[in-house]
Amino acid sequence: MKNFFLIVLVSFSLFSCDDGDIIVTTFDFDEDATLTACREADEAVNTSDQLITLLYTTNTEPSESLSLSLSGTDFTGKFSGIEQQDSLVINLNQTNKIVYRTYDAPINGGEYFCNDIPPSQPRVLEEYSTTNGGQVILITTITAQDDNDGIPAEDEDLNGNGNYFDDDTDNDGIPNFLDIDDDNDNVLTLNELGSDIENGNYLDTDNDGIPDYLDDDDDGDGVITRYEDLNANANSSNPEEFILNPADDDTNQNGIPNYLDPEDTQSETIDVVKVNSISRDFRTIVRAQNITMENTANGEEIILETLVMGRLEVSSSDESLN
Repeated sequence: MKNFFLIVLVSFSLFSCDDGDIIVTTFDFDEDATLTACREADEAVNTSDQLITLLYTTNTEPSESLSLSLSGTDFTGKFSGIEQQDSLVINLNQTNKIVYRTYDAPINGGEYFCNDIPPSQPRVLEEYSTTNGGQVILITTITAQDDNDGIPAEDEDLNGNGNYFDDDTDNDGIPNFLDIDDDNDNVLTLNELGSDIENGNYLDTDNDGIPDYLDDDDDGDGVITRYEDLNANANSSNPEEFILNPADDDTNQNGIPNYLDPEDTQSETIDVVKVNSISRDFRTIVRAQNITMENTANGEEIILETLVMGRLEVSSSDESLN
């Protein structure tokens, strides 16, 4: 772990200050330090979708904080799609800057940093702020993700090669372990498993050797399950607003929905599929490089080649991969 005191001490030994003061702190800045986010307020948008305007971490003994203000970025702490995203590089300037402060009493971080008008107390004793120049790198990765479809991810590795990303039964670009509907038949995988999955036995209505959750024609009648949803677009107020529920169509009224009944073969072309929403956990490591921090009161400078501020954790339960 890199202790801020040690970093500053080395910097002061290389770059003299007017009075020779040294910042003494118990802050430990590394990838394990927890960062908290302030976001743009928007009640119409999920919290995890709101843009992050500031990241901060605080300490109590002594009372101090380290913050990074963000302006003009689209950073939310997560990303969409399957592929890992490139790191976000932010140039430090008058609006995007890192600030270190000490206070005469403990602070409430959320109240202090995330309100439009911060409280007047506690009083700031000392402040160092980055000057123009240097960069902050935001490295966001996925630490956990699941489609919550009732099948363990390792069991969705159909070819058994250990690579979960190359198994995509319905060829929709979403690997099975992240696909809530593995065969794109608009019946969720979770609802096609049957009652004996603990013993590895999955429901196979037409006994063709393909379990229903991977079979786009569950009853083997030659009409794909998605096309047996006859009332999919029967929304009278908006015919284009698809209901997408094959389970509520039973033409011959025998208690068996058409998609599981080989005797019912009526069809309706439905090329719309359910939104694929999954849960994901993201982690962003925040690292600054080649920065100069200046004391706002007397102009003293601290030069740092690298400063790892910490990490931000973001969880989202409705990430769409369509």
